[in-house]
Parts: sequence; structure tokens; C-alpha cells
Amino acid sequence: MLRWGILGFVVAGLGACTEANHLGNPLLLPVRGVAAGLENAAYGKRRAAVKAWITEHEAAMRAERFDGPVTGALLAELPEGARAQVRADLQEAARYSDFAERATLAFMVHRG
Repeated sequence: MLRWGILGFVVAGLGACTEANHLGNPLLLPVRGVAAGLENAAYGKRRAAVKAWITEHEAAMRAERFDGPVTGALLAELPEGARAQVRADLQEAARYSDFAERATLAFMVHRG
């Protein structure tokens, strides 16, 4: 009878480990860590490329007042509904000395 009690206690304890929690299955934490690292690396690479493009074309975008073909080429990668907001964000960012950083942030937020 004692064996059944111990077995019941172990089963109940293991059953408690499978409940929903904020960590999820602890056996999948290493997989999630690797996946998060890969996602962050891909995001960082994309963000660096966007910032380099913006830095290279900043003078042309300012010259066309963010309403010409150069800015349009950047905005073409965004969803149609986000383009007007990003254009407004670019015009706002133009007033600051860290334009490239602000413009990159606006682009990456609305990238979808």
C-alpha cells in the first residue's frame, strides 16, 4: 500500500510540472534561447543594413523633403498602410542631429 502512495505522490508531482506557466516546458528553454539568438542576429543585421542605406541617402531624402523617389524606394518595403506614418516620422526626425537612428527606428517599427 505504501508503494501506491509513493507512486501517487510522484504522479501528482509530475502532473504539477505540466501546468501552464510563464516559462513553458523547461526542456525547451535551450531551444528557445538558440531561436531567440538567431532572431536577434537577423534583426540586428537587417537594422544595420537599413541604417546604412538611410545614412547613405540622407542628403537626397532631405533634398526631396521626404516626398520623392529616394524616400519612396525606402518606403516601398513597408506595408501600404504604414507608409504615411513613416513619412511623417521621417519629417519629424529631420529636426534632430541623430536623424539616421530615429529614421531607422521608425522604419523598423513599421516594417511589420
